[in-house]
Amino acid sequence: MLFSILTLAVSAISVQALATPPVGEKFAGAYVLFGDPQKLALLAQNAATLPINRVWLSFARPDMYYEPNSNTLVGVGMNYNNSQADFGFAEIKKYTAQLQAGGVEVFLSMGGWDYNCWPWAYAQYSIYNYGSTTPTFQSTIQQYAGGDISKCNASNQWCYACEPPANGNTPDSYAVFPEPAYSATWKQAQDYVTKNSKMGDAPKWHPELVAGYVYNTPKNGPVTVPGLNDWNKKGRDPYQDLVFLAKDLGLDGVDIDYEEFWHADMFKVDASAQQNCGNGCSLYQTVYKYAAILQDVRINIQQYYPTLKLSTAASAAGAWAGTWWGGNLKGITLNMVPSYPDLVQYLATGPNAGGWNVMSYDLSGSTVNCPPAPATCTLDGQVNFYMAQYASAGVQANVGYEIGTPAYPPPSDAKNQIPLTNVAASEILSNTQPYYKGGFFWELFKPQGTNADAHVNVLAQALCKTVLGANTPRCSGSIPQLNDPVLPGSNPTITTHAPVGPTPVGPPPCAAPWDATVRYSTGMQFSYNGYNWNTAYYAGEPGTKPPAPGFAQLGLCVSGPAASTTAAVKTTTTAAVAKTSTTTTSTTTVKTTTVVAQVTTTAAAGKTTTTAAAQKTTTTAAAQKTTTSVASGNKIVVGQPCTTNGQWACSNTVICSYGPSSTLVWISQGGQGC
Repeated sequence: MLFSILTLAVSAISVQALATPPVGEKFAGAYVLFGDPQKLALLAQNAATLPINRVWLSFARPDMYYEPNSNTLVGVGMNYNNSQADFGFAEIKKYTAQLQAGGVEVFLSMGGWDYNCWPWAYAQYSIYNYGSTTPTFQSTIQQYAGGDISKCNASNQWCYACEPPANGNTPDSYAVFPEPAYSATWKQAQDYVTKNSKMGDAPKWHPELVAGYVYNTPKNGPVTVPGLNDWNKKGRDPYQDLVFLAKDLGLDGVDIDYEEFWHADMFKVDASAQQNCGNGCSLYQTVYKYAAILQDVRINIQQYYPTLKLSTAASAAGAWAGTWWGGNLKGITLNMVPSYPDLVQYLATGPNAGGWNVMSYDLSGSTVNCPPAPATCTLDGQVNFYMAQYASAGVQANVGYEIGTPAYPPPSDAKNQIPLTNVAASEILSNTQPYYKGGFFWELFKPQGTNADAHVNVLAQALCKTVLGANTPRCSGSIPQLNDPVLPGSNPTITTHAPVGPTPVGPPPCAAPWDATVRYSTGMQFSYNGYNWNTAYYAGEPGTKPPAPGFAQLGLCVSGPAASTTAAVKTTTTAAVAKTSTTTTSTTTVKTTTVVAQVTTTAAAGKTTTTAAAQKTTTTAAAQKTTTSVASGNKIVVGQPCTTNGQWACSNTVICSYGPSSTLVWISQGGQGC
């Protein structure tokens, strides 16, 4: 991706992975869902010829525990092989080493839909609150309670809000991402989040939401929080334990798949006097929680396993600006950028970057859910739109794909499901993927829904060639089949073409700063805390600040000249990209144009199942950071105190950021000081 990252436009940094041969910034990856241990064995046996170079093992519970050097997965919830004494630890470690020897990075993902879903809270706040006409209401409360939510209770898992009864889920199948208040590193993460917030509300934490805790609700009386609480009884921090587990398994990275829709809806904030979200609400409390989780993991990586990478499965609408009405995680990443640019960048670029891997799938074809014109409602049109929002926020992100029947919309709204066909895959790979360095798909062994769907092997080969290069040997390899044979009549090829449509554009320049003496009226624009704002209607007396009613957020902006940058990659020659068997031909020549962003401040720019990440073709022409000058004679040393959060120095090889003790220190981004 060639546009500005976090308004600080970063130089290219080579990534040293643990895999042999090393995997760089470009990756074609996929998630593998456990439940059948044959999956990992097949992947390990074919590691050198897999048409992917990264795999995410999924999922660890967010309420997991792992004691260092215990070498057992008993408290992790991966469901790999619970009949083994160590729950599969030794086997996973062995297969991880084999995959790495074959050039495939191995990550462990924490989360996934079920491990994010609290049935009561999701039913009450994310389904019922948005009316009886939504597909989710129809497939849950309507189907199992005739539309009467008072009939939804613990015995029917709150009308099967998270999963249908056929799945056989129990209360322990679900989980809440905990807030381990006694953990020293969690406290440091909270402190980091609070100190650096540029959002309108102070963080309100909820450490009481522990599995088994009885939550007294105004509508339903006592409700029990789902999940497991051994981590709490043992006094452990699951986010720290995730790093300990990764170290003992020898993994390349960890992943946070955070999808707590219910949390955003339950703790949303309305700035208006009416408190009815009539003009929209904010999900700042969920931004705080998400950021704290990532920061806790980062602190523990820095302390215990410095080579470990960190990725996240990001919401498709996570970088979309504008009014948030609830029911999704729209804007969650966008709102993180101005306050925590160093954290966002940690995942996006540099030696620990696993990527912002956008779940750009499970999208609805219903006109009420489509992005605004000129975006189209087709799958490729929506993917292009949502990825462009990450570009506009200055966040280097990776494109997500899903094999087979989408998890959303539900079967009751099958007419609006948009599966990944060969044609849709062709358009995404041609028009969107060339501007992003990574791509991933869900899931490695997921079968086609119909013969019109792209088969996993066809997609993997095409993605691999687009991202890693047409002549990369592994891209002609195959994904081993388990229970996902190619359906008769399937198209064995995906053909790409030169990109059509606009090039993704980075954050625009900031408008004039907000002025406390101005009475803002309809149509007036200004910038505040790293965002551009528009006055949708009279917003009150002078001194009224966003996000007060009347102000509409337009998105992140960059201070200084030449703030807006573009990604310029042109495919000049293309050909057919993927055949089901073994051979595929694709000749793609990529031409890149260097993009330079001038940045004068460090201000800011900025359902679903699971997913992973992806990355772009051949050369990356990197934009450049601005290094703030340091007074002559002041030596900069990694680990030593600094004063300005987000300040770069030493030819952009160190950054001033909050360290493990929540104090500002120089942190290496490839250098040791100057």
